[in-house]
Amino acid sequence: MPFVNAYVSEEDAKKYDLDNLWNKYRSIGTKMPELLNSFDVHQHAWCVDKERGYWLFYCNYVMTYDTPSGLPQPTSKKIFILHVNGQNIELILEATPWKPSDLQAIGLEYANSFPIQIAWNIVSMTPSCLPSMSKADLLIILKEALTVFKCRGIRNLEFNDKALIRCNFQYFVS
Repeated sequence: MPFVNAYVSEEDAKKYDLDNLWNKYRSIGTKMPELLNSFDVHQHAWCVDKERGYWLFYCNYVMTYDTPSGLPQPTSKKIFILHVNGQNIELILEATPWKPSDLQAIGLEYANSFPIQIAWNIVSMTPSCLPSMSKADLLIILKEALTVFKCRGIRNLEFNDKALIRCNFQYFVS
């Protein structure tokens, strides 16, 4: 079964301690589980491949405190957890607009049918490999998950339908 955007069952949320995982990366604002009351569906969301036991969980934006007001502001960087083979990989990904050369490579006419075009870039990945899996294999799994997650996961399927996603990971493999 491939990756799908889904709401997390209460059992899985407890099994993987998702409240605390979310709270670890939330420096300001309401914490879990209270924050779940502000969502239409009072559950965590993830992109999951249940057959392989892999999941991608969005935690929060990376915040910057270097602002004129001194108040924290979100950046274009997002924190995700990729769970593979029983281990959590912490990822900081940056969502940037596609470059014109990217659009030409797939055909401008095709690309222009999507008003939202996002390129995911890896800022950091810890750990960068697992004892049983190379960095290249992890990046393949990450790309599979992000291709389904797009930019909002199950919380905004309409937004995702308008999005064309590209994973710029070739520069990250060394």
